[in-house]
Amino acid sequence: MERIARRAWLEPVLIFAVVLGVYVAVTPRTNTAYRHFVYMAQAFLEGRVDLRHIPDYYHDIIRVGGRVYAPFPPVPAVLLMPVVALQGEGTDQGRIGQVLAAAAAAVLAAALRRMGFPPAVRLFCAAALAFGSVLWSAAAIGTTWFFAQVVVVLAMAVLVWEMAGRARPLAVGAVLAAAWLTRLSVLPAVPAVALLLGLRHRSLRSLVQFALASAAGMAIYLAYNVLRFGDPLQTGYALHSMSAVNAKAAARWGFFNVHFVPEHLVAMFLRLPDVIPNPPYLRPSPWGMALWITSPVIVRLLFTRADRREWLPWAAVILSMLVPMLFYFSVGWVQYGYRYSLDWWVPVLVLLAHSLCGRPRVTDWALLAAGIAINGMGVYWVRALGW
Repeated sequence: MERIARRAWLEPVLIFAVVLGVYVAVTPRTNTAYRHFVYMAQAFLEGRVDLRHIPDYYHDIIRVGGRVYAPFPPVPAVLLMPVVALQGEGTDQGRIGQVLAAAAAAVLAAALRRMGFPPAVRLFCAAALAFGSVLWSAAAIGTTWFFAQVVVVLAMAVLVWEMAGRARPLAVGAVLAAAWLTRLSVLPAVPAVALLLGLRHRSLRSLVQFALASAAGMAIYLAYNVLRFGDPLQTGYALHSMSAVNAKAAARWGFFNVHFVPEHLVAMFLRLPDVIPNPPYLRPSPWGMALWITSPVIVRLLFTRADRREWLPWAAVILSMLVPMLFYFSVGWVQYGYRYSLDWWVPVLVLLAHSLCGRPRVTDWALLAAGIAINGMGVYWVRALGW
């Protein structure tokens, strides 16, 4: 491991290869249902924003003026465009998602190397991301909503990598824009990341450059909305017919309301697997499960001796995304674990790296092993249940 660690490029390459190899071996066939981003990529290649040939059973679509649109931001489809250009609408979106998830683990290890963490910590955190979190099951499911989560994980890993290096404001702003142009739930992190840059560079120029990159991302999104709906502020979510099981709650309280906070807290900290009468007697709840069940390593954060100055900036990034999500009408559905946690899971692992104080202990490895076993079981369940 030490010989590998001396070569900066070799360690992430090996991590990528191992993670992807395991993903492919465990999921020889991916879920080909709900590939909105493939149809979006095909539309972009043809100079359109409306979707054609999309299956009739798809939900989360919008019909306006006889045309069909998806409400999702465009970056995941943009990433798929080169593959779709070669393979067409038969592109295996789920497999591409697994490639991106493996890349995220490799980039995280490279970022932690830049931060000065030793090989054991880098390997520990990369494994905690790839196999000890719900990223594994998200990559195994691979449908539209989970593919977007995987793209955000990769974007956040690249963000940490850049912040660990030169922290170029334009690059940081562009990567963060790519993240929230994948999932709008990342948008509230912009001020927190600006704070990180301000603490790093302590110059007005860096903040102006970051603001320009962020403004460019916003301009792209507003223009995309105009092309779809003729209104820069119309994202599409207010137009489509809600088919989610909690659509009635959204109709009553809106998309964001304090009423939904307890549901998220339960999903994150209290929800247990469902009890069934036959072996193995436990089955994952489609509403998710508590973080300490699906990722036991998170318990390690309660027993840290890390310097608060190292924690607070990344904790601010986490909270900037976590707190607004508590008010959202949905906690996710047909998922293994609380999938929304993937928006901010990479910064959590940065905190974990600091908490390990240079070397994981036996108890740390035990928590990681438990998480890998639990999420391996999760991959079994998502395939057995057809998720």
